[in-house]
Amino acid sequence: VLVCGETGTGKELIAQALHQNSDRSENEIVSINCASIPDLLLESELFGHERGAFTDAKTRHIGKFERAHNGTLFLDEVGDMPLSLQAKLLRAVETGKIERLGGTRPIPVDVRVVAATHCNLAEAVDNGTFRKDLYYRLNAVSLSLPPLRERREDISVLVEYFVEKHCNTYAQPVRKVVPETLARLQNYPWPGNVRELENALIHAVILADGEAILPVHLPEEILAFQKLQVTVPKAIHTPENQHNTPLPLGTSLKAVEEAFILATLAWQNGNRTRTAKILGISIRTLQNRLKDYKVSNGL
Repeated sequence: VLVCGETGTGKELIAQALHQNSDRSENEIVSINCASIPDLLLESELFGHERGAFTDAKTRHIGKFERAHNGTLFLDEVGDMPLSLQAKLLRAVETGKIERLGGTRPIPVDVRVVAATHCNLAEAVDNGTFRKDLYYRLNAVSLSLPPLRERREDISVLVEYFVEKHCNTYAQPVRKVVPETLARLQNYPWPGNVRELENALIHAVILADGEAILPVHLPEEILAFQKLQVTVPKAIHTPENQHNTPLPLGTSLKAVEEAFILATLAWQNGNRTRTAKILGISIRTLQNRLKDYKVSNGL
């Protein structure tokens, strides 16, 4: 199974749900983030190693594949795995056998692999950074998770779940989220997706001192956010529009995008990092857009 989606959209939650609703649910689900571990260490973490396999390998280490035997192995950010390791992963998936670093015999493993990525793996295959055969093997069933800003109907359900979860975690009475707070949460663009929503609610649960979670208990960036009317900021001067007025009907999509980006930048007093976060794009993408718009660093 391959789960695709932006960072923070809840790909690991999907993997856990797949595991809990499978015939492997009585056994363990083992997770590993392929982007956060150096190459040599990643190989050892996945497949294990024997004593003396490399410097400082003083004892045998059981890898994630063996730990997930009869269960599920969740490979997060599999698109960041080096090509050399992709070949070994493919062999393990195809043969149901792994070999520890420094080992001399294959070890049978019965593992269901669920992989996740924020990358477009089809493009990675075309670019030569991801193996085509591994892509087709992992992509037998593909799930695409849209960003939270495109599924706002899920926010109220997620809010209820996370508030109850973290009230229990922090030994707090389960608090009610008042309508105004929920409205703030539903209006925010969530560049960090479900992960950012959960962190915001942890913040609110900790700060709330009564029976309700009020807007004041939310993080500052959510309180500061307000829906922007798509307008032409003062920084944009055209013969047809010399004032900060709404864009007329019939305006091209490119012009709407430019106006919205520049309005957000102006609202954030020229802070490009905050602007990129609110828009849900990378700072590099924002800088490229501003270069196209011939916006100086002064805005």
